[in-house]
Amino acid sequence: MGTGDFICISMTGGAPWGFRLQGGKEQKQPLQVAKIRSQSKASGSGLCEGDEVISINGNPCADLTYPQVIKLMESIRDSLQMLIKRLDTPFLFLEDQPHPLSPQHLLGYSSLLITTLANQVMS
Repeated sequence: MGTGDFICISMTGGAPWGFRLQGGKEQKQPLQVAKIRSQSKASGSGLCEGDEVISINGNPCADLTYPQVIKLMESIRDSLQMLIKRLDTPFLFLEDQPHPLSPQHLLGYSSLLITTLANQVMS
């Protein structure tokens, strides 16, 4: 996976979330955010194009195919938490972000990381 910053992204209110994914196990590519719609929940959450998706609501994505990811996304009703890895943009320079990350983006990080790791061990 290389180096990068891990960030917890949270969105509520249900679909549409306002982003498109690409990649997956069958494509031998990491699951990444391909596109973000302007004025969407995703654009206001701090999610960026190129972010690598590590987990969705605590479910690790590394071994999921794209169709499995779509099925997982379709099962989410109200609250979406994504653990992402940002490779290109340093997380510490928040003033450079068009939608600054708030402390709420960090609140669920520990529990989401623990859930993700627990799910990896159990699978």
